[in-house]
Amino acid sequence: MYEFEREYWLEVELQHPKGWGIGAVGSSVTSGFFRIDSRNAVKLDLKWEKQLEEKKIRGKVQPILVVNNFIEGYAKKFRKKTKIYEKGSVEVCGHKAYFARWRNDTEITTISWICNEENKVFLLNYYFEPGEEWGKVANWLIPGITCHTPESFWRYRLFGVEFKIPKDYKFYTGKLTIGRPVLIFKSKEKTLVVHWCYFAKESLSMYEDLFEWCKKEIPKEIYAAIGGFSPHRLKPDETGKLAIVETERRGILSKSVRVKIVKIWHDTDSNRIFLTGYSGPQEGIEDLEGLEKNIKFQLD
Repeated sequence: MYEFEREYWLEVELQHPKGWGIGAVGSSVTSGFFRIDSRNAVKLDLKWEKQLEEKKIRGKVQPILVVNNFIEGYAKKFRKKTKIYEKGSVEVCGHKAYFARWRNDTEITTISWICNEENKVFLLNYYFEPGEEWGKVANWLIPGITCHTPESFWRYRLFGVEFKIPKDYKFYTGKLTIGRPVLIFKSKEKTLVVHWCYFAKESLSMYEDLFEWCKKEIPKEIYAAIGGFSPHRLKPDETGKLAIVETERRGILSKSVRVKIVKIWHDTDSNRIFLTGYSGPQEGIEDLEGLEKNIKFQLD
């Protein structure tokens, strides 16, 4: 009997057995991709593409064609005959989906559906290991998928840390190193950054304090995302976090004010060092405040 946990990643929520985790990701402004691995095998991958014109979704893209085209492309790539075991329809997050269970090098179930709420076309592949049955897998996989929500944010969860990102931000780039991930999100002129470091006490023991740690350990991706700042100017704020806030006005007569903010703190309960950052128009500061407020974590 499986125990399950929910994954929140790239504007999708899904359920999978405990012990599985993200193995690969890819993203652009109009698409997303991630792969979930067990301890010894690739288990599923999910990709979506956002359609810019709603009429194109309803008029031209059909889940059955998405599935058939994927299977045909797979067969051509590996030059092996494909055997179809089962075809049918299911409901995914309130949407009618088409699926096919088939075999090439391995047994796979491919599912496609259209989410009109998010204007996205989805394709999911589940890769079977010996002894797995599609009926049992479908019972936990299908009900656990969420492709749209009424909230104004998407949840993200990685390595035991969960946080919320406003829906107008898209995952831009990141470094998914276990223990020291860096995640960067963009929305036009606005940038949000979140980073954390495991084993904070052990890491801080090599420095005089958190301030000295910052001088050496802030990842270079943070400097690039925020547009350059000096850790030497970090100072404690009213909450005890090390912070730097820089503002600049674009043009002498311009009313537009841009800000750069970085905040860093040591959370002793989780033994992690957290860093959040924002770069963009002054009125977007509340996005950073929301990110900080909603960071949750599992205790080690």
